[in-house]
Amino acid sequence: MKRERLESLFAPFCQRLEWMSLESAEMSKHALNGFLALSVVYANELARLCEKVGADAKEVERGLRSEPRIGPRAYLAPGPPLAGGTLARDVAFLESLSLQNGLDAPLFEAIPRSNQVHQAWMQQRLIELIDGTSSPRVTLLGLTYKPGTDTLRRSSSIELADWLLAHGAEVVAFDPAVTGLSVPLNRIRLATGVDDALNGADAAILATPWAEFADLTADRIVSAMRNPRIIDQAGFLDHLRNDPRLTYIRVGRPRATVSFA
Repeated sequence: MKRERLESLFAPFCQRLEWMSLESAEMSKHALNGFLALSVVYANELARLCEKVGADAKEVERGLRSEPRIGPRAYLAPGPPLAGGTLARDVAFLESLSLQNGLDAPLFEAIPRSNQVHQAWMQQRLIELIDGTSSPRVTLLGLTYKPGTDTLRRSSSIELADWLLAHGAEVVAFDPAVTGLSVPLNRIRLATGVDDALNGADAAILATPWAEFADLTADRIVSAMRNPRIIDQAGFLDHLRNDPRLTYIRVGRPRATVSFA
């Protein structure tokens, strides 16, 4: 009788209920996020390999999604490393729980290690782009860890800004949800808009895929930037990829097709 009442209560909000023990429900929550994290780092490792062998990770992604056992909604899009706290926290929980129960967990241990390796991809691309540039100016389009939030905690953009500042770059940023930065983040100059952020920049990074950035054109980039170079890990601005006036880089794109201006 209790199940029928609960099903009736939740019916307007959920079409499917899974009945299980409390322990299984708790483990399911951690397992879901752990599996999503595994999918993200798998896609990113595969994308870096694609760059080396001349394959296009976006095309490989399409091939993977054609397999019914994987499906079109799988977390397989190559892009930035894991950000925010939820997925990484649940992976750490699963690893810790395994150790507490005397189990080796090489797969759980590998997820954060792979993610850390992927974080260096952006740094390496920036080094390639601004090496030899005196007092480089780098623009970050987006600071929050994902669109639709003003949360900066565990944002990969903030970590990247810290790295850039430590290496002598001037960092300018624009994020539609961020109106001010506290110490020590106030070393990042907040721009008033996209064009202001791009003005005079030697490289720009599409860090958070806000809808406000989707219509960014090559004309605006070329007219504003000192050196029109865009790093777009997830391919949010893929319409820029073949414009000869700028350098466009995304993870998993064959390096042979990338033209460094």
